[in-house]
Order: sequence, then C-alpha cells, then structure tokens
Amino acid sequence: MRDFLKKFFAGGFSLGLMAPMLAILLVSTTPVVASGNDCNLAPDVGFNAAYAEVVEVEEGGFWWGNAPRNDLSPLISDLYVEIELQENYAEALRLELIPGYSYTFCIEFHSDPDNPPTNDPKGDVYLFTSANWDRYQSDYQMVSEGWQTPEEVMDMIPVEWRDMVVFLPFRDTHAYEGKRSTSFSTALDNDNKAFISWFGDNSDPEYFLALDNWNNTRPNDAVSVDGDMIVQVWIDVEERLTLPRFTAYIMVGLLPLSCVIVPMLLHSKYHSTGAGESSEKQELVPLLEQ
Repeated sequence: MRDFLKKFFAGGFSLGLMAPMLAILLVSTTPVVASGNDCNLAPDVGFNAAYAEVVEVEEGGFWWGNAPRNDLSPLISDLYVEIELQENYAEALRLELIPGYSYTFCIEFHSDPDNPPTNDPKGDVYLFTSANWDRYQSDYQMVSEGWQTPEEVMDMIPVEWRDMVVFLPFRDTHAYEGKRSTSFSTALDNDNKAFISWFGDNSDPEYFLALDNWNNTRPNDAVSVDGDMIVQVWIDVEERLTLPRFTAYIMVGLLPLSCVIVPMLLHSKYHSTGAGESSEKQELVPLLEQ
C-alpha cells in the first residue's frame, strides 16, 4: 500500500508538471501577422452599428475631451465597412474587443473616383487603445496648428519615456505604414479593465482601428497622397480556446518546485530502502575449532 501511494503521488506530480506544457502545445495560438487572404467573410456581411462606429480624428482629443459616445456591444461577429478617407486626414473604427475571440483585420486602400490621387493609393494602419487614440488625436491637432515636436527634441528623450509624448500602437507592434493592403490578427488575454477608475466610471475598454492619410510624427509613416481614398475593412471574428491565467503561474512555479521536490522524493525513497530491515535470514559462519 505504501509503494502504491508513492507511485500515485509521483504520477500525479508528473502529470501536473506536464499538463500545462501539453495544453500550450495543443491549443492553437493566434498569429500576430496574417496573410492577405485570411479574412473569409460571407458575401452578405456588412456594417453593424451595434458593434462598430466610424469616428473622425478631429472628434475630441486628449486636451479637448471626447464627446459622449454610444455604448458598443462586444465584437463577436464578422464585419465589413467602406470608409471615405480624405487627403491629410484620418478616421478610425471604434470597437470593443473581448477575450475569447481572435480578430483578423484586412484593409485595402483604393483611389476615390471622385477625387483620385495621382500616385499610388497607400496609407497607414494603426490599432490603438483609447488612451493612445487620444494621443493620436492630439498629435493631429498639434501638427495641424504647427506645434509639431522637432525630431532633435525627440532624439533627446529616452525610448522608455517617449510614450509620454508620442502615440504608440497596441502592444507596440500593430503599426502598418505605407501599405496599399495589409492584414493582421490579434487576440486579448484579458479585458484590460483597471481595478480603480480615477476619472469617471470604469467602462469597457475600447480599441480604435485608425486609417491614416496624413504625415504624422512617426518617422516611417507614409506621406499623404494628393487625393482621396476609399478604404475597405474586413474583420474576421473567430472563437478561440484561451488558457486560464493560473496556467502561467503553474508553468513558472512548478519548474523551480520540481528542483526541490524531486530530489526530496528520491532521497526519501532510497533512504527508506536503506533503513528498512532486511528480510533475508542472517547465517553465522561457524568458526573453525583449533
């Protein structure tokens, strides 16, 4: 019985150690960059005002405040929209992304037949959180009024502090500049809600898919084309299996614990084997009589 309990405990410990690793290998993770034909939407998919809203870059901003917006439902179904993008301007698609879903965005820039540009229709695409969308709006206002931050001043600011001055895309990666067409995927691990709301109610976090046709302050962005464009946006939404948060703690905690527990188990096993009484009968070797 004692040996059975030892084997049962050792097997359970090994299973607990390997289960999170196997789960991570089996669960398909969402790629960061998608190919150009990854948005497989039905032909009848269109725009749904309950899931998205088209907002202007001049609506609100960090310094001027945002106008009241309608509450959006979490984006759980596919979406398609066409947006008219003017010269030296930007617009965005306001969305509410939630965990448990994978979102694939496909964007294409086309010339507007009413005012076509003479050069190739290209633009910038950014995915922002609400805070960085406010910074992006403020950046547009400052550049429009001639208050752009000089490049030599930006070079003097350390990289870790530049997010206090300039806007940053979501996760510092979702910036696609100078593209005629692009696509990418993302997924959320948590709802990104703050534990304490210092300014107003703690509403659901919002995300903004910005379509850029002006020369912003980023060094590698595309300059504005001399005309208007029509931007097609597809959003392919798929459910995905998300591992619980505690699996990360298991992965981090079990490996160091195994370095302590496994030697203790081995030491206990061999120590008990050596300390146990031998079942063999001891025989005395008779002394030879002299």
